[in-house]
Amino acid sequence: MYDSRQQSLFFMALPDLKKLCAVRIILHNVVADTEMRSTQLKMCRQLLFLHQDILASPVPGIFSQIWVVMAIPFYKAGKLNAYVEKYGAKVEAPERVIPLILQNCLLYSLTARLAPAWNKAGHLLVQGREFLSQMGKQNAVVLTINVTEIQVCLSVEAYTVRLPPAELKEFDISQNVIKEFDTHKNAVIEGHSILSNWCYVLPSMKMGQILSILHTTPPDCPFHSYTDFQVHWDDLYGYKLPEDCGNINVYCSIYFRMIGGMAFTYPLSCIRSQPVQFFPRVDLEGVLKSFLSDLKSKLPHLCGFPIKMTTKPCYWTQELTSPRLQENKIKPPNLTSKQALGSFRTQTPCAGPPPASAGVASHSRGPQGGALGPPTEALHALGPTPAARNHSEQTKAPG
Repeated sequence: MYDSRQQSLFFMALPDLKKLCAVRIILHNVVADTEMRSTQLKMCRQLLFLHQDILASPVPGIFSQIWVVMAIPFYKAGKLNAYVEKYGAKVEAPERVIPLILQNCLLYSLTARLAPAWNKAGHLLVQGREFLSQMGKQNAVVLTINVTEIQVCLSVEAYTVRLPPAELKEFDISQNVIKEFDTHKNAVIEGHSILSNWCYVLPSMKMGQILSILHTTPPDCPFHSYTDFQVHWDDLYGYKLPEDCGNINVYCSIYFRMIGGMAFTYPLSCIRSQPVQFFPRVDLEGVLKSFLSDLKSKLPHLCGFPIKMTTKPCYWTQELTSPRLQENKIKPPNLTSKQALGSFRTQTPCAGPPPASAGVASHSRGPQGGALGPPTEALHALGPTPAARNHSEQTKAPG
């Protein structure tokens, strides 16, 4: 049986970063932070699906800015300008691509393009476009990425989880109140009838308090129909909300203490009464195969440059030292200590407040850390990197 916490490591060589550039897109900042955050996420996703040759990400902690990484010829062609001008935004001068910018853009771009096959739920990506309505166990992964000047290290942890839809009775609402609510289209369950009012909201799984439960959206809600919510959640997160099917819709007005006491409206399908439940992993190989297949289909190249990725996973182990290495007195990297494991984790873009009537788009967990090189066999599988080739040429060139 596999350890469910085991990290499967894959390595990918990068093109020469000098062939890429990064630009900041500055949005016209004339609306509230929550609305600006929605615009930022929507614009990021639209850019990614409009142009397959770019990577993009919200600038961490700044709701009015977006990073875009692309090949220099793509930038010179001016392909971004028409779309950006539609939003009244502007493109700043190009900058050199550094690993941290590429890391943020690659992680966000992969997460966006993998949905709805793999959907963000807290630090997890949960498999299946119908995951919101699933009562049973589901496959999930945690994806973390570490980028250096010459390579990308992808860490994939596979899990079996359960994240069932919330039911009204789970919030300690009396059966009589629920029956009355189900019977009358205009009925409202007020806060005093909700004895357990804490809930978890998708996609961030942050906690909020339910103020009321309704069949229709509040007057101040920017969305006036269930279809509006379906479009909004698809635009921002790639979620496929369950179909209406003629049923009476249920919405929750949720209060977030840490966001200035603001309330947001969520469809009941996008909240949970309990955190994610984890189960022992039984099919690590199957989940990895499925996830990597989807990942490779969504990342056939990097900004137009071909990529070469290791096909077999590497693992943390205490058996990395071969007799030949010992004889040559070459000390291999220690991939087993807790300190090394901690240094591999990456810090992902900061999450802001939830967009109006939606959830917070935080990213994969993990403290900041430095770069981690691949085991020797992974380096051989990748072949010489651009930086290594450049270094070799420089050493041969006359001074």
